Amino acid sequence: MDWIMRLNNIERFEKGKTIMKIKMGNADIECAWTGSRIKTANASSHIEVTVGIFRHILDLFKFSEKIQLDLLLDSDDVQNFPALEGVTSTALRGGSINTSAVETFCSKYPSPKSMSLFTRLSGELSPNSPVLAVKEVFFHDPGSQSSTILEKFTGRILMIDNAQLPEVSIIHFIRNWMTGSSHQNLEVLSVFFDKFPINLVIVHEEFKNEAKVFDPSKRQEDYEFNTQFKVQNRIISASSAATTLTATNALTSWILNDTPTEKELHF
Repeated sequence: MDWIMRLNNIERFEKGKTIMKIKMGNADIECAWTGSRIKTANASSHIEVTVGIFRHILDLFKFSEKIQLDLLLDSDDVQNFPALEGVTSTALRGGSINTSAVETFCSKYPSPKSMSLFTRLSGELSPNSPVLAVKEVFFHDPGSQSSTILEKFTGRILMIDNAQLPEVSIIHFIRNWMTGSSHQNLEVLSVFFDKFPINLVIVHEEFKNEAKVFDPSKRQEDYEFNTQFKVQNRIISASSAATTLTATNALTSWILNDTPTEKELHF
């Protein structure tokens, strides 16, 4: 990402710094400029300062097709953060954040294109969670919600790190996706089992009679797709896959790696 400005709230200014007093929105703050960052000390409301700067920059540039909002906040701040105009992509960072706070935050943006959660989810997602309706979602650590996310996601691209998924949930998902009974909008799914490995042999056995050897004459070897996530223009390669399963309602197919210990599964 190309930063226009980064804002840091610190406890105190370093000695010898030139301190500026400015009015940003409704907030009167003292700040110092360091490199590409503005530093504020003991701001009465860092959310108010962030919102003020955001709206000031938006007024200067008038319009942008893509506005990414990247926040490092705790659960209370996430829940209380106001909706900002024109945001198309959001990212939340920090420690553990409860799901209700994330859902409240997400509901403030009715038509977001992408959401990245670089934090651990705490608690259960609601049955009709607005998070699962976002077109592109990345979960760094979904906790116990991996199965719910996989089952209920209705968007285009889903990426999960540190997933906790039993083999039966994976089999159930693949079956529903292949038959077109669910996930009609799904193009790409990437799941990493970094901390909770699964037995891929079980999944292989379930679909071994339906899988076909990859044929480059029938489908392209690489599938390139764009997202508003931090890493863009990704490519999924099928050249190393031994077998593929084709779904009737999607643009990509499930790739079953020929090494049973492989921990990365791609759609």
